[in-house]
Amino acid sequence: MSSQKFRLVTRSDFDGLVCAVLLNELDLIDDIKFVHPKDMQDGKVEVSNRDITTNLPYVPGVHLAFDHHESETIRNTGERSNHIILPHADSAARVVYDHYGGASRFPARFHDMMEAVDKGDSARFSHDEIMNPSGWVLLNYLMDSRTGLGRFREFRVSNYQLMMDLIQYCRNHGIDEILQLPDVVERVELYFEHAGKPRAAFALFHSAWQPSGAGLAQ
Repeated sequence: MSSQKFRLVTRSDFDGLVCAVLLNELDLIDDIKFVHPKDMQDGKVEVSNRDITTNLPYVPGVHLAFDHHESETIRNTGERSNHIILPHADSAARVVYDHYGGASRFPARFHDMMEAVDKGDSARFSHDEIMNPSGWVLLNYLMDSRTGLGRFREFRVSNYQLMMDLIQYCRNHGIDEILQLPDVVERVELYFEHAGKPRAAFALFHSAWQPSGAGLAQ
């Protein structure tokens, strides 16, 4: 594999986190930028041939663009060698994973993480996972901006810094260890504190939760 390093441009969510973990495992990235997809589509994000994008609207000029949104095949007609898009995939991370060799290239310990990102990005949650999240499902909720934790400023580290820390930590640790990290624990505690106020409203919020593939990001 080439020794050239790239910048990852992606969304600040669980799918973006897993994409970063995968590309970091391959030693392909040396920088990460989190952006909103609308800014990408509107041309507000400056990119170059040193960029790899995931789960974002395609823009010309990047090295590679990984995606799984069928809408992008309609918005961008024709063939582009740098646009790796699989509309049948449940997550952009799955597209990255499969493109670079899947289970034959990545460690077996990534299996549960990959199952979780597919479930999360396609919103295939059971009622119990909605009402009593745990494991990877819980981490998915914590990383999702729609959960609302980003509006709280009393955390020891910012959500951005936690995301950067998790990119490294998720490579070599299981979910039980990840959920014991102090910066994760304080978010878990806050999540469940607000999840019970009231429980019915919380369930209503999640019943309206849409997968990220349903149009542009919210």
